[in-house]
Amino acid sequence: MARYLDEQQAAADGFRIVHEPGEQRYAIYQGDDDEGRLVGEAHYSFVGEHTIDFDHTVVLPELRGTGLAALLAHHALTGDAIGHRDLQTSCWFIEGYLSRHPELRER
Repeated sequence: MARYLDEQQAAADGFRIVHEPGEQRYAIYQGDDDEGRLVGEAHYSFVGEHTIDFDHTVVLPELRGTGLAALLAHHALTGDAIGHRDLQTSCWFIEGYLSRHPELRER
């Protein structure tokens, strides 16, 4: 099974990460733009006007261990949904990712 270290590697194998504000999530799809299969998501919710909470992250079991969840977490934590909001993490995966990348808390 492949191990993805960056989004370009994942994209070469047909994975793409997109922000879906209406669903309040960052999603990973496998396949082309029109018929892609949802294989993972990092969901967030807003807590008041000034805080965003990443509350759920999941990747399909057969893709765990490939690095896709880490790419998803990085994309979500550096994406436009955060803006100038304070960051809260009730998702254990996002919290763990931040413990390994504390610089992302300092946005």
